[in-house]
Amino acid sequence: MKKSIAIFITVLSLCATASAQKIGYIRVDDIVGMMPEVQKVNMDTVGQKFIQDSILPRYNYIQSEYQRKLADLNDTTKPAAIRAEVLKSLQEDKAELDNAQNVIQQAQQYKQNEFLQPFYQKAQKAIDAVAKEKGYAYVLSKEAFIVAPETDDLTLSVLAKLNIKLPNQAPQAAAPATKPAVKN
Repeated sequence: MKKSIAIFITVLSLCATASAQKIGYIRVDDIVGMMPEVQKVNMDTVGQKFIQDSILPRYNYIQSEYQRKLADLNDTTKPAAIRAEVLKSLQEDKAELDNAQNVIQQAQQYKQNEFLQPFYQKAQKAIDAVAKEKGYAYVLSKEAFIVAPETDDLTLSVLAKLNIKLPNQAPQAAAPATKPAVKN
């Protein structure tokens, strides 16, 4: 909610100070998602090797230690003081095991962001170029607007700049230049 209010205030101040300047909008995530290089990649697998090589060995080690300590805790021949120490260590291992899924998700998110960074930079350069060509002083995220004229949506122009065709986009050469007159 605070983010929406901040965006709204920003848009209002931009409109008040720059009423003669053009403001466009775009969804950068959609642009990046349409890039062929990104579409070829299963984002769920990005970072899997890192996780497998870096995080899972530690997780497997802690899991085996947890099982070993659990057996020690259940061994009633051990003194109570040792079993109390084992219990404390067991609780720490359990907390780390419980947190492992969060660590894996964070690592995967980090690796996905790292993978996508060059594509966002490429999109940003295209957005900058299109905004300059079309005379837009400001380009905001589409989510910043509740209502905006379709003519200020720069998505198609940016896609064209990046040579990305929409899946359902027909070749423009086949389309007639003008509509035929309708006779009554």
